[in-house]
Amino acid sequence: MNKEQAGVLGFIPQKENVFNKLLPYADKLDIESNDLLAKIKDNLGRAVQLRELWPGVVFWTKKLTRYLHLYGRKFSKEDHVLFIKLYFELVTIPKLEISMMQTFAQILTNLLEKKWVLSRDDLELPWRPLYDLYESTVYSKTEPLGVKSLVRTVLNTLIKSCRVYFPVSATQEMLDEWRPLLCPFDASMHKAISYFQLFLPTLMPPEQHERGFKLWFDELMNLWVSLQALPAWEGCLVNLFARLAHDTIGFVDWSPYIPKGGPQNLAQKQLNGLFSSIASFYHPSNNGPWLTKLMKFIQCLPGSVVHRLYRERQQKPNWMPPVPTSHKLTDQDVTDFVESMKQPVLMAMFSKTGCMDAAQALHQLAMMRPELVIPPVLEK
Repeated sequence: MNKEQAGVLGFIPQKENVFNKLLPYADKLDIESNDLLAKIKDNLGRAVQLRELWPGVVFWTKKLTRYLHLYGRKFSKEDHVLFIKLYFELVTIPKLEISMMQTFAQILTNLLEKKWVLSRDDLELPWRPLYDLYESTVYSKTEPLGVKSLVRTVLNTLIKSCRVYFPVSATQEMLDEWRPLLCPFDASMHKAISYFQLFLPTLMPPEQHERGFKLWFDELMNLWVSLQALPAWEGCLVNLFARLAHDTIGFVDWSPYIPKGGPQNLAQKQLNGLFSSIASFYHPSNNGPWLTKLMKFIQCLPGSVVHRLYRERQQKPNWMPPVPTSHKLTDQDVTDFVESMKQPVLMAMFSKTGCMDAAQALHQLAMMRPELVIPPVLEK
């Protein structure tokens, strides 16, 4: 971004489409995008003032969606925040038509997608309007089941995008709201845990952790450890802990809960044991309904490690807390991980379910340690 472009636009864009500069008419795009953005802002604001949701707001929302597709987030931070707040108010209008709610939810999710662009200081969104919307829509007794399933997916994605910007007080408010539902012998338990998993914010600055996950971590972890069966809500609890582990690397001591979790040195030991015990299931002669999930597991795990390495070594600094130096993956950690996965993945290449999952896993492993992965692949 140079001063000349900022002078033409009148602002510093949030995150524009980097490929547009390769177009033969790239020098004309700033004026073109500025004109279109001004038209969208003018007409969208007029439609909202006139309370003309259809066709006015919906039409210009589609225009804004196309603008995001063509130019990226080529608007100022102030406009970005205002767009988000506008669509947040629109999507939480009580008894809004389902199709409109989905349209507003999808563009709001799009605007919130790149969370490193806006910090928690730049934007704050209340959680209760989303809770009221979810409760009245997903748990409604008047909507057809097919509609509820579709809307649930849209709202889940929206809430996941918004929860980063919930206020610091939100965690305690959520606990006060849903703790009374925590009864293992009642169906309300599943509802409460699913709400915790969906709404509780975990990506917060370290100085806010006392008002964040530390309010509920010990309580929910003790609940999980004490389980004597496999209740339906256990998956939601595991997903919540997994998200917490991803967002707070170095700030949570997982060692007391080994083998249920742990830092990388202990976790790698458990991972070695896991792959040793399930390696035979990846043999080409093995086939069954269990294989689909096992193949998905080896496909996703290397990608998560690659993402973490990028976060620790390549990603530009932003408002999100960096991984402490003491908890960053070392070269030896990466080598140990690749070695532990290599043999099962090489066997999975010839699986009867197909080779795509194994191919993606090998691609990710080769990105980390090509000297360990490529030679045996060529031999196969």
